[in-house]
Amino acid sequence: MNVDNWLTAMQAAAADGRHSLVLDCAESMHWFSDLWVHSPHWHEVFTRGAEAAGALGDLAQQATQLNYLAWLHSVPPSDPEAILRCTSQALELATRAGATAQIAWAHEYTASALRLRDRFAEAVTASSRAAELFKTIEDIDSHVQCRAHIAHCLFDEGRHTDALEQYLALLALLEDTESGMTPSVASRSRPFALIRIGHCLERLGRRTEAITTLSEGIDALDELKVSDFRQAGALESLAALLAGEGRTDESRHAYARAAQVFEAIGDTGARSRCHALAAVTS
Repeated sequence: MNVDNWLTAMQAAAADGRHSLVLDCAESMHWFSDLWVHSPHWHEVFTRGAEAAGALGDLAQQATQLNYLAWLHSVPPSDPEAILRCTSQALELATRAGATAQIAWAHEYTASALRLRDRFAEAVTASSRAAELFKTIEDIDSHVQCRAHIAHCLFDEGRHTDALEQYLALLALLEDTESGMTPSVASRSRPFALIRIGHCLERLGRRTEAITTLSEGIDALDELKVSDFRQAGALESLAALLAGEGRTDESRHAYARAAQVFEAIGDTGARSRCHALAAVTS
């Protein structure tokens, strides 16, 4: 993605006080960052974006960049305290600016921090508040993300049947061309819904269905060229399921792929674990 070129240009613009250019660059990276979540550059990019917005006196954009930083801190290894620091500032700025979307995002990322702390009921309340706010401004894309997070909370709480029901409803919405969702957002979200459904099926003992659904989700991520902790986790789960079905060659391949992804994102412990499991299935 020629990161050295545009990041160097961004740094030079910041040094020259060209705040609008810095902010434009940071904002342009928003959706792309979700496809390359483990890049080491995003903290600098969105921090500079927040600083530039502050220098311009743009409270809404400053809140936006702080919410991006909150999202970044939710990527494993997650930092709930850092998330809450960002969302607290973002909520205060967005409220002063009357920026409803950023108020909603501050609540949603607060929900992420609460979920990481196993405070599931509070997380659901925060995500529900965000979902309602997005509904009032007719932002269906963001509304759906909040609904997905509520399902994540149910899953983490061990309510796998309830979570599965929620994920299936979400998948139907993502695949509905009349849903009002932005097509590109729906296509990016669909693989993750499939993977979540696969994890639910796995926990419910529905192994054959889990293998099929996880495989479909992983293939969809491959088409999008997304390789991150979500893909790695899906590959490891798939490998375990395949091993349980006696499909050792496929299992070994899935473990090897999971190890590669974990290595790429810097999770050496998970990489070693998958390497060892691949050897066991040999």
